[in-house]
Amino acid sequence: MPKRKTTRNAQGAGTIRQRPDGRWEARYTVGRDPGTGRQMQKSVYGDTQKEVRQKLTQVTTDIDRGMYMEPSKLTVGDWLDIWLEEYTGNIKEHTRTTYETQVRVHIKPALGAVKLSVLTAPAIQRFYNSLIKDNGDKSGLSAKSVKNINGVFHRALDQAVMLAYLMSPE
Repeated sequence: MPKRKTTRNAQGAGTIRQRPDGRWEARYTVGRDPGTGRQMQKSVYGDTQKEVRQKLTQVTTDIDRGMYMEPSKLTVGDWLDIWLEEYTGNIKEHTRTTYETQVRVHIKPALGAVKLSVLTAPAIQRFYNSLIKDNGDKSGLSAKSVKNINGVFHRALDQAVMLAYLMSPE
């Protein structure tokens, strides 16, 4: 008869298992739900046990250091709507209307569906480049217009960083 393990993993260290579909899953605890007191668990997935173990080690290290930030399902478009509604109340009406137009016409059609947590600098740069380029029947925007759009987008993203929806690229 095989020897039974007499020790347990440390609380919060996570567990690794192979799923029925062949992929590997590691579960870890991120804290307790204040309403129910139950553990809140999250998972990371991978093709190999080694890959999942590395991901789990990274997440648990971040949790121990207090650097863990749960990935948000909030999209850029959703965040821009919240930002316009909640964080632009102290500006002049004409300026606010201009912000809303730039968000509605330029930013949301290009980046609105992207999750805020996976937005990257190269994606933003591609967006700005696409605004300048001639697109068939439409001519590109002037550098000043792109600069204005950048100003609006930058303000919105700065607010997201301050609220920890987005990590600062330090």
